[in-house]
Amino acid sequence: MFKFKKLTIGLVLGLLILPSFSLASWEPTANFFVDVNYDLNDRNQIEAQLIKTTNRIYFYADKNWYNNFSDKSNLDSKIYNLANDFEYKIYPTLVNLLGFEDKPGVDNDSRIIIVLEPLKDNYGGYIQSRDNYSKTIDKNSNEGQIIYLNANFITQADLNFLDYELAHEFTHLITLKQKPEADIWFYELMSEFAGQAIGVDTGRITKQRAQNLLYSTEVNLKDWKNSDKDYGKVYLFALYLREQFGIQLFSEALKYPSKDGMISFNEALKKRGTNFEEVYLNWLIANMVNDCLVDIKYCYQDSNLKNYSVIAYSYYLPMQAKSSLSVTDSIKPLTGKWQKLNGGLGAVKLKFSIPEQTPIAKIPYIIEDSQGKKTLGFFDFSATNIKEVYVNDLGTKNAAIYFIPYLGTGAQEGKLYFYSFEAQNLGNDAQAEQQIILRLTQQIEELKRQVAQLQLQLAMIKTNQEYANCSFFSADLYYGITSPEVKCLQQFLANLGSDIYPEGLVTGYFGPLTQAAVKRYQALQGIIATGYFGPLTRAKVNQEL
Repeated sequence: MFKFKKLTIGLVLGLLILPSFSLASWEPTANFFVDVNYDLNDRNQIEAQLIKTTNRIYFYADKNWYNNFSDKSNLDSKIYNLANDFEYKIYPTLVNLLGFEDKPGVDNDSRIIIVLEPLKDNYGGYIQSRDNYSKTIDKNSNEGQIIYLNANFITQADLNFLDYELAHEFTHLITLKQKPEADIWFYELMSEFAGQAIGVDTGRITKQRAQNLLYSTEVNLKDWKNSDKDYGKVYLFALYLREQFGIQLFSEALKYPSKDGMISFNEALKKRGTNFEEVYLNWLIANMVNDCLVDIKYCYQDSNLKNYSVIAYSYYLPMQAKSSLSVTDSIKPLTGKWQKLNGGLGAVKLKFSIPEQTPIAKIPYIIEDSQGKKTLGFFDFSATNIKEVYVNDLGTKNAAIYFIPYLGTGAQEGKLYFYSFEAQNLGNDAQAEQQIILRLTQQIEELKRQVAQLQLQLAMIKTNQEYANCSFFSADLYYGITSPEVKCLQQFLANLGSDIYPEGLVTGYFGPLTQAAVKRYQALQGIIATGYFGPLTRAKVNQEL
């Protein structure tokens, strides 16, 4: 398996070609400036020889390497097949989907230049930008776009890899043309997607990229250090996006008029009923759960990733009764962390506390049983900054608890935020069970209260929609009267549902059924249940309205 990564775009801006020929004549040799950090022999300039010309490509090879290379028939065969795939598969597929590359050549010659250069072992290739041509190069000289490929890979790698590599580098030329001021992660993600989209077998590459991310306990999409991990994260995120939303998503994101890649993807995702924040969190979960039976949005569909799951950072809870673990951790914007709690014995309480200034909306947690089955839940901090969950049978039926803190685009870039969690080993005694039952009962009551509140809000909306003049009650209402306001009250009570007003009659007459419904509403709101719609009850309804 080859190791491979790409040169960061920000590092190659300004690399220039110094040709020793005019465009019209295409002399057989040319001098090229190269990057000393990636050249196998630490050179900054090479002399290259023209070895093949096709409809869309000029192939050059480092002259020293080419003259000493013995198996030229094999090289010629590889170049022929690579050029054929480029011209009839890679090029039309990518330009039809993403748009055209920049074509700065003169004399109507739009061929790109591919230079075969011996690179260090873990580099597949890089591109040449033309940003500073006008400062140093004569306008009559060649300004064609340049792709550098590792010469040693050409003969050693299979055609699938070479197609992927060329598609990756060629897509850089397209994205730099279409969105010239985007972040590095966006360029690399688009190029990794392109390698997947051209219809070649990328199984070996997929496994390698997954391996690159396997031991990363946290990930930040925008933080780019040109590492194996960085290419792993954008490859897998691109794969996930393609599986979930199709290839047109990438076209729309690239063509959206913003240099910010996240904004561009967000606009494309909004058309599909979601947003970048939600999708990115789902991807973080997919890397941990990776089970389509839980939900299709929490898995990879690629068979090469069937058993893939990232290795989380582990915290250990001692098995002694009443033992506890307390952690305060920091997190940067746009960062997701994969964390795990193991150890413990019996019932365990896990509590998260989010400071008010830390904009974490929810934290996914996963309970893994002893058979490897994973159950997903969420800590929701929309109404409170402290949430807890109880897990029974840890160490026997259940093996571990995973959680994924994620700080999204609502945070201020460059600022460090904090959160904390506490795990407590409750053991297996009756007192611990009673504590869990009490807490669960409290949670049920809280959920009932939230449901009742939502029903009340829905009733307000329905009442205002159906009766325009029912937005305020100005007088007391009581048994035996008939009025339009009684009809408004009956409609309001009916909208609360059958638990409050099962008959749902809207007659305008305040009879025994209406009185009984008022009593039920008063009991729900903690008001003495008299059935009289007086100042306290009226004030509560008007406040809600």
